[in-house]
Amino acid sequence: MSLFSLAFASILAVALLRWWLKRISVKHVEGPPSASFWLGHELVLRSQDEFGDLETKWRSEYGTIYRIRGCFGQDLLVVSDPKAFEHIFHTSRPYPKTSDTNFIFGLILGGTEGLIVVEKDVHRRQRKILNPAFSPANLRDYQVVNAMKISTGTGEKIDVVDWMGKVSLDIIGLSKWYQRFLYASWSNIQQVLFRYDFGSLDGQDTELGEAMKHLLPEKTRQLASVGETARKIAREILAAQAKLGVQDELDKDIVDILTRARLTGQMSDDEIELQFMTFLIAGHETTSATPVLVAHSYHNDYDSLPFLNAAIKEVLRFHPMVHAPMRTAPYDDILPLSGSKTLTIPKGQTLLCSVYSYNRYVCPIPLRREVIANFSKSAVHLGDDAEKWNPSRFLEKSIPVSLGVYANLMTFSSGSRSCIGWRFAVMEMQTILANLIQNFEFSLPEGTVIQQFPGSQAIVPVVKGEAHLGSRVPLRIRSLE
Repeated sequence: MSLFSLAFASILAVALLRWWLKRISVKHVEGPPSASFWLGHELVLRSQDEFGDLETKWRSEYGTIYRIRGCFGQDLLVVSDPKAFEHIFHTSRPYPKTSDTNFIFGLILGGTEGLIVVEKDVHRRQRKILNPAFSPANLRDYQVVNAMKISTGTGEKIDVVDWMGKVSLDIIGLSKWYQRFLYASWSNIQQVLFRYDFGSLDGQDTELGEAMKHLLPEKTRQLASVGETARKIAREILAAQAKLGVQDELDKDIVDILTRARLTGQMSDDEIELQFMTFLIAGHETTSATPVLVAHSYHNDYDSLPFLNAAIKEVLRFHPMVHAPMRTAPYDDILPLSGSKTLTIPKGQTLLCSVYSYNRYVCPIPLRREVIANFSKSAVHLGDDAEKWNPSRFLEKSIPVSLGVYANLMTFSSGSRSCIGWRFAVMEMQTILANLIQNFEFSLPEGTVIQQFPGSQAIVPVVKGEAHLGSRVPLRIRSLE
């Protein structure tokens, strides 16, 4: 080796060493020790008895921001600090979803042109077109009780998850196409998605991203088949709707709006097809689970009927539809934390935004709140009953801090990427539950315990010991007439 080459290599080595030593790192952030370089904390998270057991333990030990390990030694920050959330979900410059998350969504939806994936101007354009579908007026004409009255007798046991799903399909405007296009395929789609959660190493294997194609080829193929099936269904529904035409310019359900957007050229065919699966998953699988959990919570608590709205808020606090949405830092950034603290994070840093921990322990709710000295450990806590279902905590109207779009919760996210249908979803829950509780009596079958499946990022209520059978909430239902 020449003297010049040796000198150049030495200078390069010194430069790389200086860069390595000065690079932004989060390794100093405390967190639970990892048992495996290959799997990090994923296997232990997957193996807990119920979702939230470990999250609760770690939050109490390490506070509202701590570090865990993902696959292959990846450092992940788990965040539930409200100041950090304000920054991450800021309306004008929100942190984007991780590329790995978008890869998974792309498989499930059949492409990356849907509202849940697109960013910036495309997201704003699509959202503006779709907003009319979620106006409060759209909920007025739906009848949600008659079908249940016909199909249930005295004391009959039904799976409320399945029934609520059908109601949600009706409300988003797809029930008229259910038997013709959705019936044969939808149950298979649900099974694949459940197997994806149940059979994976963990509920966060979105971290694997495109590596799934090589590490888990069969799972990748199954998820891709969901997207292909969804697009086929979307094309068939759009073709059938096109033959009928849009009879009334005031028709504003999802199918009508997308048909009109296609006819006027406001959206491409790819964009329109991908909205169908987006709203099937977001409007059917997540929203339909919340009334189920309220009904389950109400099965022995009829004295709380005057507090229906408080009960809805409490269930949304207790059971967020997505436990920990993943975001990535778009550039080297200084993350503000409560108590005038900050944390410098590098570009590309993955953050698990723990809605679960924020809603349960950090979210400022007036009843029994107590500001404590170490704000980074717990900004505002809910008292000794934070783990108990207690709707009365929401009877106080004034909430001192506004972060989430509803009741200061992060269940519907925040900022410009908040859930487009959150108002619609709340009205749907109010309408369905008011009718159900007025007309039926619910009870939990003896010996049945409902828990949340630990490996899923979304609400997946299961019967304890029977998770392999899929998402179910069996309740005994008796008509009051």
